[in-house]
Amino acid sequence: MKTVKATPNSVLGFFVNPPGMHKTLGGVIMLDDDGKTEGIKTRYFEIHDVGDKTPVHGDVKPGDIVAVSHGRWSRGIDIERDDGKKLHSIDPKDILGIYDGPVENIA
Repeated sequence: MKTVKATPNSVLGFFVNPPGMHKTLGGVIMLDDDGKTEGIKTRYFEIHDVGDKTPVHGDVKPGDIVAVSHGRWSRGIDIERDDGKKLHSIDPKDILGIYDGPVENIA
């Protein structure tokens, strides 16, 4: 993969949970607004890089999975990766928390 670093005030990450209605292992149903491929729900991202002047620097690091408020990321940019994931810019203010469970449990 090409090396891409976050600017000092930004966070970059890869989208990890697909849109649509999901049910967590604990039984919580997470709905999108239309139940199709787009809608309102918390999104999860795997952190690629964190700028050194963001309010989350030191708390969030590459490899962490974070919950981000709905709609608070850019459309993404194509980066050459074998898995086809796109890199997204995330507003540090909209990071709701760090997820510490297994990635396969994210709804």
